[in-house]
Amino acid sequence: MKRDVARDLVYKIIFQMNFHDDFAERYEQMILDSGIKGTQGEYAKKTVKGILDNLEEIDDTIKDNLKGWKFERLSTHVIAVLRLGVFEIMYNEDIPPLVGLNEAVSLAHTYSDEKEATFVNGLLNSVYKKVI
Repeated sequence: MKRDVARDLVYKIIFQMNFHDDFAERYEQMILDSGIKGTQGEYAKKTVKGILDNLEEIDDTIKDNLKGWKFERLSTHVIAVLRLGVFEIMYNEDIPPLVGLNEAVSLAHTYSDEKEATFVNGLLNSVYKKVI
């Protein structure tokens, strides 16, 4: 199984965190229920846990790179893909930051319109340039 399937699952799980008070207790079961196992299941668990553990800093990074937007006005699916992208750029040492950026933009193209995907690309590029 390719990592993009696991990354898609992570996006869907992070998207759901805004709708469930018990999210932190449920995400591992969500991964098990998905049928993703092995290396990809571990990637999903590590990534969701990493996002949760660093959520405040990830959100602050997003806010620091918004130009003319307020965080609260971003759609839930854009926030989810940005959180995943920022995590992969800043915290995931298993993949190059540029790969994390490109994969997040690919998810934005899948789950958003062209305007939102362009917005995600611009913001994540800004984060990437500050990290490298």
